[in-house]
Amino acid sequence: MKVTVRFILLLAFSSFASIVLAQEGYTQFFPRTTVCVEKMPAPDKLWLFVLAGQSNMAGRGMVEPCDTVPQSRILTVTPDMKWALAKEPLQLYQPALTGLGPGLAFARTLISHIDEDISIGLIPCAVGGSSTADWLSDSLFNGVRLKSNLTERLRWAMNYGVVKGVIWHQGESDAAEAKLPLYRENTVALFDYFRTVAEDPDLPIVAGELGLFPGVEKNRLEYLQINDVLASISATDGGVILVRSFGTTPKADKVHFDGPSQRIMGRRYAMAWLSLVRSRNQLK
Repeated sequence: MKVTVRFILLLAFSSFASIVLAQEGYTQFFPRTTVCVEKMPAPDKLWLFVLAGQSNMAGRGMVEPCDTVPQSRILTVTPDMKWALAKEPLQLYQPALTGLGPGLAFARTLISHIDEDISIGLIPCAVGGSSTADWLSDSLFNGVRLKSNLTERLRWAMNYGVVKGVIWHQGESDAAEAKLPLYRENTVALFDYFRTVAEDPDLPIVAGELGLFPGVEKNRLEYLQINDVLASISATDGGVILVRSFGTTPKADKVHFDGPSQRIMGRRYAMAWLSLVRSRNQLK
C-alpha cells in the first residue's frame, strides 16, 4: 500500500514538474521589462489598429527573441492604459495561456510600406474562447466585458491617434451546429459596432480565415462554413477583406496557429489592409 501511494505521488509530482518545465520553456523569451513611451507622435501620425477576436488573435504561439525586439514606431496599449513599445506577447488577458500572436508581425510589415513619419498603435482586445454572441451581449468572459473593454480602450486611444482598422480573427467558438445559423448576422452586427465606436462608417476590417490544417478533420466542415460566411461578408461589404489561412500549421493542439504561422498571418493581414485601402484611395 505504501509503495502504491508513493508511486502515485511520484507520478503526480512528475506531471506537475513537466507542466512547470514546459511553461517555463514556453515563457523563457517573454520580455521582462515594459518600455513606456515618453514622447508620443503627433495624433495624425499615429495609426491605430484594434486586434480583436479570440485565441488565434490573442496568440498561443511560441515567443522567440526576434518577437521581443522593440521598434520606436510600433506602440501598444498596456493593461493600465499607457503607451509602450510593442513586444510579443501583446495580448493582455489569460496570462497563463497567452503567447505569440499576429499583431507585431502585422505592424512590422505595415511600417515597411508606409511613410517613415507614421507610427502604429496596436490596441489588443482579443479574448480566447469568445463567441460572437459573447461579444454582442457584452458578456463578462474570462474576466473581460468584451464590448465595453474594446470601447473603452479604443476611445482612450483615439485621443492620441487616428483609427485605421480592425484586425479580426474569430470563429472557432461559433463552429457548432447551434451557433452557425447566426454567425453571419452576429459578425455583421459586430463590424457595424466597431465602425460606430471608431466614428468611421467605412472603417477597414481585415478578417482572418480559420485554420484548415492538413490531416485535422475535427470541426473541418464547420470551419469551412465559418470561412464561407467570412468570404460572403467580404464580398458584400467593400470595407472588409478576407485573409486566407492556406499554408499555415498548428500547434500540437491542432487548433491554434504555431509561431511561424502567426507571423505569416500577421504579414498577410498587413498586405491585405494595404490592398484594401489602396483600392479605396484611403492610404493617407
